[in-house]
Amino acid sequence: MQETKRVLLLGASGMIGQEIVKAAAAESHLVLVPASHRQISGFVQIAFSSLTSADAWRSVLENLEINAVINCVGIWSGSIEEFELVQFTVPVALFNACRQADITIIHVSALGFTPDSELPYASTKARADRYLIEHIPGAIVVYPSLVFGSDGKSSQFFLKLAALPICIDFGFPANIQPVHVREVAQSVVDALVGRNAGPVLECAGRHAISIPDYLEKLRTGMGIRSRPLRLYLPSWLGKICFHTGEILGARFVNHQTWVLLAQGTRSHRQYPGALAYEKFATGRDLDLVWDAWLYWFARLGVAFLWVWTAFVTQFVWPRPDTLKWLGSVWSGLATPYWLTASCLLDASMGMAALLWPSKRLWQFQFALTTLYTVGLAIALPWSWWHPFGVLTKNLPLLATIGYLGLQEERRRR
Repeated sequence: MQETKRVLLLGASGMIGQEIVKAAAAESHLVLVPASHRQISGFVQIAFSSLTSADAWRSVLENLEINAVINCVGIWSGSIEEFELVQFTVPVALFNACRQADITIIHVSALGFTPDSELPYASTKARADRYLIEHIPGAIVVYPSLVFGSDGKSSQFFLKLAALPICIDFGFPANIQPVHVREVAQSVVDALVGRNAGPVLECAGRHAISIPDYLEKLRTGMGIRSRPLRLYLPSWLGKICFHTGEILGARFVNHQTWVLLAQGTRSHRQYPGALAYEKFATGRDLDLVWDAWLYWFARLGVAFLWVWTAFVTQFVWPRPDTLKWLGSVWSGLATPYWLTASCLLDASMGMAALLWPSKRLWQFQFALTTLYTVGLAIALPWSWWHPFGVLTKNLPLLATIGYLGLQEERRRR
């Protein structure tokens, strides 16, 4: 009978961490201690970024009676200082603590990164990996390629692209080798129990594949039979698009993603026993994608309606008519000042819906739309039966805003 081993799983609430918990359940001698920087029921809360010394980590490891550590902590976005802290300084302190306490350490990194990368995201990971391999005997670094998991944000990004009727091809070669998250998790557990030897363990899919072909495999898995229209665009145009996304604050359409896609994440080997790419996605993923697209169409529609209303009211529609309508609501409103103020309010609601959505925003818009509707119904009763839906359009608008409020809470969870 094997001796019970207490394993601290850092980053257990993440996509890979959650799968490791499931994979480790089959090993009766492993007792996983899931940890997160957030307060989560059943998890140990550890202020990861504050533990910058080996002594601090040794105190944590001794208090929890840990025999092994799996580190899945990483960040996708942040400042240079944040990347340096979370992906190099703190992990190195953890590695040194494990060496001093003779504790096994398995570190999950990413395939294809180098210390001299222009991306702080990649260079800090690579430097931490090198330190671990060179200074901690018996440690193992797990290098996954592009990881697919239905709940992962990057995977959802690819699934949404795959569901579009248009596939844009920027001419990247077959330079990615995606791997399913379950295979990564099983590799980590196998390394923990000694079935995989270190110090380096690659996790990659069957073979290298291009991004458009990968999206086609995801479409097949989701059950989408229609083939998308493939547009071939020059790489310089794609670079401009991704840099524009950077300016707008997009999570994945940015410079970092562009560099990583151009560089690729492929292994020098093929793994024919890995899960076939067309089996990554399922019909459930398609349902989630449609929910996501519905949310975005509703959100963009509401944003457009607010901004367009402000624009035509201020610059297009005859001002005397608008002032007359405002005066029928309340005589004090029939001034250019109040007209401009109302247009600025509408425009700000549209921009907030586009850039800063939140449950409170939708609640405020619902209340404001209700106020507009009641005020117009009293002041302009004829608008109720106008054939162009001058007022009645607010009813489906209220339903849409209510839907967005419910979705925002769901997306936050």
